Formats: sequence, structure tokens, C-alpha cells
Amino acid sequence: MILEERFMKAIVSHGVKDFRLEERALPDVGDHDVLVEVEYCGFCGTDVHMYHGTWKLNIGCTPGHEVSGIIREIGSKVKSVAPGDPVAVDPGITCGVCAYCQSSQPNLCVDRIGMYHYKGGGFAAYTCVPESQVYCLKEGTPLECGAFLEPASCCVHAADRADIKPGQTVAVLGGGAIGLMLMQLSVLSGATKVVVSEPQSIRRQLAIQLGAEQVIDPGQQNPVEEIKDITNGGVDVVFESAGIPVTVSQCFEVVKPGGKIILVGVNDPATRVEFSPYQVFRNELSVLGSLLSHDTYPRTLELISTETLKVQPLISHRLNLSKFHDALKMHEQQKGIKILISPKDK
Repeated sequence: MILEERFMKAIVSHGVKDFRLEERALPDVGDHDVLVEVEYCGFCGTDVHMYHGTWKLNIGCTPGHEVSGIIREIGSKVKSVAPGDPVAVDPGITCGVCAYCQSSQPNLCVDRIGMYHYKGGGFAAYTCVPESQVYCLKEGTPLECGAFLEPASCCVHAADRADIKPGQTVAVLGGGAIGLMLMQLSVLSGATKVVVSEPQSIRRQLAIQLGAEQVIDPGQQNPVEEIKDITNGGVDVVFESAGIPVTVSQCFEVVKPGGKIILVGVNDPATRVEFSPYQVFRNELSVLGSLLSHDTYPRTLELISTETLKVQPLISHRLNLSKFHDALKMHEQQKGIKILISPKDK
């Protein structure tokens, strides 16, 4: 199948704080590429960083990396998928030959590029990626749920890093989409007490509905004191998912001796946070970063398709591509939970 119309609408970067909706030519489909008609692209904090220039996005590129859609064209050497297949996209394109790729750590690939620097991201009517980057959705999986594959895979990787044991206690600092998925995965891992600290009322309510034992409003309560009281002195594992300095600092106060701190939230690269090396030494704390994912996509697809990990309740808004800047403002103001952008009128 070759599309007759070779133009599309796309968000295009013209520099810092200058993203425009434009008409662009469809990307060329190479021998190993697939052309995906975008159904949904999730809005992410990374997109905000790119807009403000704290994360690099080349001029002329289209942002967006939480993508689901339908394959419309395939390259001459593509074998594993066909036009009409519903897919989700892994946006991280790796070299496959560096030391990290060869040691099963492709998320640390030294030459990794995002799909937006390949042939364009997901805030467009179409995107084009190598065949290796797409995962067919299981029958009956809504395409809007497929758009969660990338962020949910990052959460599964973080849960792997945490290695939660049955009966342990967990705190999640930040109850956005990432925090609410980490909370669910903690429950699924056997944690007996999972506490979420989140200032937004709607997010706290959803956290309880999805399995959190207790929630804390950090605007009205002291989260450190509350978490210590609820968990009798501190938690075994704390996830930082808000991506702000205050919650990073709180991690060191709510984790108990021998516990783990997992940094998942995307802080501004210039952020610096003070901590006590003695505290880390004396309490034998583990402080772990969690970057993207590497081998979690198949497992995450299974979790989403079986609704073991519930992502549909996290969707708060579905907006047309023309409302991109509205979505940007909403995300900056922490309105809603997960905002999905569609090039189509829904």
C-alpha cells in the first residue's frame, strides 16, 4: 500500500519555545523502515524540557515519543510486520554495536538517538521508524493504551531496579502518570504498604482507586513525617517520580536504613541537590538512577494488554494536534494526568 497523499500536519521545532504546526512532506520509507499513521502520542515532561531548550531537539525536528498507530507502508526488506498492523513504538534507536548494547544495556547506548532525530516524532499525522522499533499490539488492546508502552516500560525497568520483595513498604513521591504506574507495579510486586505523596486531589483519589494504601497531600501535610508514621520509621523503597529538587531531598528522609532510592523523575539537567554522604554510608542506602528501559517492552505489553497494569484510567485529556500548545500549558501547570494528542478529530 502506497499512500497517494504525501503531505501531513506536524509540530516542528524552530528553536527554543518556538514549536509550530506545519504541513510537511511524509518521511521517506527506507528498506528497513515502517511508516506509522499516528493515532495517539502521549505528552511527556521530556517534551516540555525540549520546548524550553533544557533537552536538545534539533531545529526542523518533530517532538513526541509515546506513540501508537497503524502501519501504512513498509520498506522492501521488512519481514515482521505488515500494513494494517496496530503497533506501539519504542522511540530509542540504538547502534547495536557499542559495549552497552552488546552487554544488554541498550538504554545506555553511546550513540542512541530518539525517533524525533531519526525521521520525526509522534506529534504528527505520520512517523517513520526502523522495523525493530515497533511492537504489534495484542488483539483487543485499545490504541490509546498502546501509547503508554514507552512510559510504562520505563516504569517496569524502574521496578526491576527496585527489586521489591513481598512484604516490603514503598513510597512514591509524585502521583502523575509515571508515579501511578510505579505505585501499581509496587503493589503487583507484593509490597504491603504503598504510600503516594501528591498535591493534586484528582491524582490522590485515583491512587487510592488503583491500589495505594494511603495518600498524602504535601501542601497540607509533612510528607516525611507522615510516611515515617505510616510505615513505622521509613520505607524499604522510595521512588522519586516528580522530577523536582524537593522530592529528591525527601527521598533521603523517608527511606529506612538498608533501603533503596530510585530516581525516575526527569529533573532539569542543571539541578543540584545536597545530601549527606555520611547518611548514605551509615544507613547503607542504595541510590539508583533508572533510565528508559531495555528488555521490558514484551513484559510491559503483556501487562497492558491484560489490564494487569491499568493505564486507561490515567488518561485525563484527549486533544487534537492543533491543541498542542494547550497541552503544553496544561502539563506545565500539572493539570490532568496523561494528555494524549491525536492528529485526528476524536
